[in-house]
Amino acid sequence: MSTSAMTSDWTRVGTVPPARLVDTRLQLHHAAQIAVSAAISYVTARPDDSHTALTWIAPVRALATEPIPATHPHRIAVRVEDLTLQVIDEQGVATRSFALPGHTVADGYAWLGEVLAQAAVDPARLTARKHYTITPHPVSSGAVFSPGAAELRELASYWSNGAGLLTALAHATDGAGPALTWPHHFDIATLIRLPGTDGKTIGVGQSPGDDSYAEPYWYVGPYPHPPVTALPPLAGSGHWHTEGWVGAALPASDYVSASDQRSQVTAFINSAVSACRQLLGA
Repeated sequence: MSTSAMTSDWTRVGTVPPARLVDTRLQLHHAAQIAVSAAISYVTARPDDSHTALTWIAPVRALATEPIPATHPHRIAVRVEDLTLQVIDEQGVATRSFALPGHTVADGYAWLGEVLAQAAVDPARLTARKHYTITPHPVSSGAVFSPGAAELRELASYWSNGAGLLTALAHATDGAGPALTWPHHFDIATLIRLPGTDGKTIGVGQSPGDDSYAEPYWYVGPYPHPPVTALPPLAGSGHWHTEGWVGAALPASDYVSASDQRSQVTAFINSAVSACRQLLGA
């Protein structure tokens, strides 16, 4: 199905300039690793690492793990807009919480250990070890969390927009997987598997910022990477990124001033997916 079928709610972003989100985004990334530790420790591992991925739970505006096996299964989550760890029950209701601002990573793990013990889950299995590394921040060395309140609310809007648009895209596109936030690069994305193409895929996602762009950005990436000599034009002010990876990109600073942000982002995604299909011969 065409990506033009995408519909979703959208919250306008840009109140906080995209470049100002870096420090708070890094703190959020480190906070999310606490929740991810629960998944790594208790959810059965899968070869594609999807057991570590987080899902945006719209009613509580949080990034949550898969259910942790227990007498009463529950998810561990981080509510983005105020950097609060949560326990979410089978009905999607937050039953316990721990606000991280003013506390350390170690405090967060201590709270998580108590939660797991009370849920009759062996807390000794909990590990903070990861099979990947993320960009360091003082909180990873014992500093207390001190995110910007406006920046957290803005990041929550980016995640809400990303989850809404990507979930709609996944529902409208044959071969598309669920919209998941991956704990390593911290992007929220869906992967479109192209049938009859011997494993060719198109990844569509939104990053909150990384080494490629310090601000949030949308991307559409073909796999395998095509030659960069004849890349098709893109709509919505998008451009082709060719350093380190090949894909279409739309940084937030190139659309936050638009009168209709969602329409511009959707136009970009539509044209980029079409271009990637063309490049992959699908």
